[in-house]
Amino acid sequence: MSFDSILDWLNSNPEWFLFGVFLTAFSESLAIIGLIMPGAFLMFALMVMAGNQDFSLQAVLIWSFVGAVTGDAVSFYFGRIFKHRIPSLWPFNRKPEWLHQGRSFFDQHGGKSIFIGRFVGPVRPIIPMIAGMLAMPSGRFLFVNVVSAVGWAICYVLPGYIIGAAMRLNISLPENFKSIFFTTIILLFGFIALAVWVYQNLHPERSIYRYMKKVFSSHDTLETVWHKLSSPRTDDPSFPLPSLLTLITCLALFLGWVFWVDYASHPLFTDQALLDLAKQIHTEQGHTALVAITMLGDPNLLYFCAGLFSLYLIIKRQYAGIVLIAAVTALSYTLVTSLKDAFELARPDLLVTAFPGHSFPSGHTVGATVYFGLIASFLAQELATHKRWPFYFGALLLALLVGGSRVLLAVHWFSDVVCGLLLGAMIVALARLIYSPFNQHSLTFKIYDCWLPIALVIGYIGYYWYEFERQYQKYIWLDFF
Repeated sequence: MSFDSILDWLNSNPEWFLFGVFLTAFSESLAIIGLIMPGAFLMFALMVMAGNQDFSLQAVLIWSFVGAVTGDAVSFYFGRIFKHRIPSLWPFNRKPEWLHQGRSFFDQHGGKSIFIGRFVGPVRPIIPMIAGMLAMPSGRFLFVNVVSAVGWAICYVLPGYIIGAAMRLNISLPENFKSIFFTTIILLFGFIALAVWVYQNLHPERSIYRYMKKVFSSHDTLETVWHKLSSPRTDDPSFPLPSLLTLITCLALFLGWVFWVDYASHPLFTDQALLDLAKQIHTEQGHTALVAITMLGDPNLLYFCAGLFSLYLIIKRQYAGIVLIAAVTALSYTLVTSLKDAFELARPDLLVTAFPGHSFPSGHTVGATVYFGLIASFLAQELATHKRWPFYFGALLLALLVGGSRVLLAVHWFSDVVCGLLLGAMIVALARLIYSPFNQHSLTFKIYDCWLPIALVIGYIGYYWYEFERQYQKYIWLDFF
């Protein structure tokens, strides 16, 4: 059966479409089938069809996510059960280099290979099976599997879905939109590359860290700063060099962005172009999904998360951490309010009920970046350096989703969100830098600590159930529904 006939059949039987999405995502992730199946092409074609026929974006994302998680899980346990027999099974008995490439990739990247492998075509279907063969702990695999599947679903679903929606709605992109889009993507990947470099090269085992320690030691004042801010958790106190570099970088970018927004005419060309695009791709199903996402950054929910995490710190007797969360909350509120009042920039004028306050920066984005980033940093510090990235990635993903939802709901401009991300990252880096000398004891994870993520998820579900209808109405556009 050809791909065209599969697509034609699904087009004639739309009740099976979502199962087809699940089956494609599932099959593409399987160790053997995924090697011979051009799943990326089929997935893209299905997403174009989904956008063109106005299937629910939320449903398509969920079924893609579930399929990807299930496929990798099956591959993992296949590798765990048949680990010694796999080299003799077809097709690996004829193509042993596939296993060799997968094993080399896993040896090089360790647990990160599960995440990286999601987006690397030649080895992607093999990595989960290799992880199972090498007895990677199930809990660690499942965590990375779920986190990476979120990013995979978004990256694989949205481009095709948007193209399909553009075909259905006859969207005309704003002038120079392609150049803006690709410039933004390049800058985003450049920022991610810088973050990865910082993550890999600025911990105490690396030569750059030792060089910076030598530089600080050459001056009495700098040496005092180094020792005062070093964390006393180990015999050789470690200086929070990544936090310092992150603070300096984000501060420079933040100041540059603020001066640019103040200098240029408002809204920026990028702001208006993205707002015009949001107008054309907005649908009722998309509105529902965007409201659910933007609720992650609501102050009431974030305060609830901060309260739960403070309770966790009380149980762990990390009282300095509670003071830090309170100080960060006050600082974030003060800076956001001060910037809004100083710039007095107007929001996009599309909502039935005008939002109170000014636009610049996005408070939801600042709050999501600060609270999720701070919680992630507290949890990540208890792990070895090479195992911390899933927490940071998860926090960054949540902040980006909240920021993107603010733009697509037309309650903020793109420039507001960029400022919010930079300001939030700056506050987190400053908080970690100041907290370092008080970071004396480990949180010592226990099995019963799983109550925290469970309580956070239940808290969001409860908030969504109680507040969604009111939030939905708050973001209604003029003359849209």
